[in-house]
Formats: sequence, C-alpha cells, structure tokens
Amino acid sequence: MRTTTSLRAAALAFGTLTAALSTAPAFAQAPPPIGHWATQGSVEELYVFSNGSCGFYFKKQLRVSGRCSWNSSSRGGILTITYPMPLQPGHVRYNCVYLTRTTMSVFGDVFHKVG
Repeated sequence: MRTTTSLRAAALAFGTLTAALSTAPAFAQAPPPIGHWATQGSVEELYVFSNGSCGFYFKKQLRVSGRCSWNSSSRGGILTITYPMPLQPGHVRYNCVYLTRTTMSVFGDVFHKVG
C-alpha cells in the first residue's frame, strides 16, 4: 500500500512538472538578414549572403567585407563581419532590429530589403 502511494505521488509530481515545462513560453530567434538591404537613396547598403560572406557599402564604396556571423535575439541580433588584418582579424558589429519582415534598423538607420 505504501509503495503504491509513493508511486502515485511521484507520477503526479512528474506529470505536474512536465505540464509546467510544456507551457513555458518559447522565445523565437530572429533569422539572419540574408539578402541586399539599403537605406533610402542607397546611401548605405548591406549585403548578407547565405554562404556566410557580407559586405557593407557607404555611398557605393565598399567599407568592410568578410565572413559574417549572426547572434540572434527575439527581435533581431548582432551581425558581426570579420575581415582580415595584418596581425589578427578585425571585427565590425552591427546591431540589427527587425521592424517588419522587409525593414530593419541598424544603429537607428532604417534599411529596406531590396528585391
């Protein structure tokens, strides 16, 4: 009798824990900004390719290019472009926040997805 009661109590505790964990909110992670993004008038342009390469242009001149990585959050993320330097690789980090599926803010500048 005592063993049956202990098993029922354990099963109830396990069921309650399982239900609590399954109803915990899941936070979605924002996808990387793959594609061509530009500000109004294409003053600033950001190219992010699915093969992991990126480039940032200012007034049609390449400012930085290299390999990218994406550290996502629920509304955007940090896009890091790693580029070669003589002693060690350089890193430029862009704070990207999605406003809509085709619009994002990068350090306050509004970029629109092109094409």
